[in-house]
Amino acid sequence: MSVNEIYDLLKKYRENECTPEEKERIIRWYQQFEQEAELLPEIPQRKLDQLWSSIEDRVNGKKERRIGWIYRCVVAAVILCLVAGGIAYYNQGAKKNGVELVQQEILPAKGVVVLQLSDGRQVPLTEAVTIRDREGMIIKNDSTKVLDYTLAGDGAVQPVYNTITVPAGGEYRVLLSDGSCIRLNSCSSLTYPVPFHGDVREVKLKGEAFFDVVKGVKPFIVKTSSMDVRVLGTSFNVSDYEDDYQAQTTLLEGRVAVKEYEIAPGMMLAYSKRDGQVRTEEVDTDLYVSWMKGKFRFEDMRLEDIMTKLNRWYDCEVEYADASLRGLRFSGAAEKDRPVSYLLGMIETVTDVKFKVSGKKILVMNK
Repeated sequence: MSVNEIYDLLKKYRENECTPEEKERIIRWYQQFEQEAELLPEIPQRKLDQLWSSIEDRVNGKKERRIGWIYRCVVAAVILCLVAGGIAYYNQGAKKNGVELVQQEILPAKGVVVLQLSDGRQVPLTEAVTIRDREGMIIKNDSTKVLDYTLAGDGAVQPVYNTITVPAGGEYRVLLSDGSCIRLNSCSSLTYPVPFHGDVREVKLKGEAFFDVVKGVKPFIVKTSSMDVRVLGTSFNVSDYEDDYQAQTTLLEGRVAVKEYEIAPGMMLAYSKRDGQVRTEEVDTDLYVSWMKGKFRFEDMRLEDIMTKLNRWYDCEVEYADASLRGLRFSGAAEKDRPVSYLLGMIETVTDVKFKVSGKKILVMNK
């Protein structure tokens, strides 16, 4: 149901004009929407009261606000609907309360993933195709965004390297010659041999990727600019973007070693690029792999770090009217296939910042 349909049904319910079918419809809608409530950030009571008042004014004018439990539940669901859509105050209610809504849409970027072969050729991965690299090695690219090297064979005498580069707004999977699967996040690149040679299986990562490594006698090493992650067979996430102040490894299964540290499943190791300090801690691993499930998830994260992540997905430019806004913290979640206004609206609702969008530029301001 659209927001306007919900308002109409609320008004009819308030005035005892709903048919039994309409009453069941709004209750069923609420029960269905309630499952999505866990994606929403906690709303301060002050903001919740303002939202509640705005919705009631819209439905009932200035009438008495004593309402039944069903009506209260559905109004709460409307609040959730408005917040999830990035609309803290609907239409005129928004202007009265002084919130500037995002008027322009910035959609997820649509760049092209590029494979660089060992002979220097660059192949845009825009369609299902079979590629022959040097010495006849076969690489398959299919329509599900998987680059498959399992048919490459062992013909190369010397190591032959390929590099895949994923732009903003993209994700891609690489199935290596040993069967290990790597899923790259946006603004990331991976360099790897085709096939593996020597005593180790070594790849080089810039950005972020999730690794599901096939067990083998040869250790598997992920090299980044900040650290080497050494494994035998395991599932883990590595994030080391050039503009991040720390590199992270989060382990889901197996064991990994970074420097002299070894971590167990459910743990995250963070390496500070500023002072070289290393810390390990138990974490909710879903928070660190939510990007693979089509979601942004933030837990007590600085606004500047959130906007950096958004930039890698939406390819936007962010400016701050006040430098102090960079350090504000926010917890919440949003679907990645939505326009950026979806998440910006949520942040506006529960913080004292507002956003102004002009083209691909986002200006962060005080309310």
